[in-house]
Amino acid sequence: MATDKLDHVIDHARAEREYLRWVILLALWHARPYGTTEGVILGACRDIPLRVTADELRRELSSLAKRGLVQVSEGALWTANLTAAGEDVVDYRAEAPAGIARPPRW
Repeated sequence: MATDKLDHVIDHARAEREYLRWVILLALWHARPYGTTEGVILGACRDIPLRVTADELRRELSSLAKRGLVQVSEGALWTANLTAAGEDVVDYRAEAPAGIARPPRW
């Protein structure tokens, strides 16, 4: 019964999107300085495992680009690079914007 009440309080879809944004930033941090393709990022997300589609990944990449954390080249195959602001967020030199599930610094 207690878990039924919690399911109404916790927005699982939102939590998963916020975590997906953090995983994208981490994948791009490891791909520095060249960036990488959406296929590589999608593979990293699925290895965690996160249930994510290519469309969801593109939507979250666009969201991160609007925040100035990544640069995205759109085409038949999307590529992305981490910006300096994105590096600062991943390296804990800057506050993480709302909507990114960055874990607390140890």
